[in-house]
Amino acid sequence: MTIQISLVIWTIIGFITLSFILNRFLFKPLLRVMDERTDKIKTAEANRQAELERREKIQKALEISNAAREQEALKAMELELSNERKKTETILADKKAEYDAELEKIRQKYDADTKAAEEKLSDSIDKLAQKYVKTQIL
Repeated sequence: MTIQISLVIWTIIGFITLSFILNRFLFKPLLRVMDERTDKIKTAEANRQAELERREKIQKALEISNAAREQEALKAMELELSNERKKTETILADKKAEYDAELEKIRQKYDADTKAAEEKLSDSIDKLAQKYVKTQIL
């Protein structure tokens, strides 16, 4: 087996030519496409992350807004409850004053009736005592 120098040279030239053509028209464009694809994926991931952060901020803002609304509703309910308590206290105070006035009238009537009864009883005792004395003397 003999080595043919011309065949080796042509094989080397063919290999170099094929390597140049493949590098120029296949590998570099393929690497460029892959780099672009990698950049698109990184950009899409960054956009997705930014969208997630934006949604989290919106969610937090909604939670804060809902909490603020709940606080406002709670304050409104507390204010309404306070107003109702004041109305109830006013009504109770008015009724107590009415009952106190009625009780005072009843006490005055009771005192007047008691005095009248005491006077009648005193008069009756005096009359009985006079009758007793008259019966004893006579």
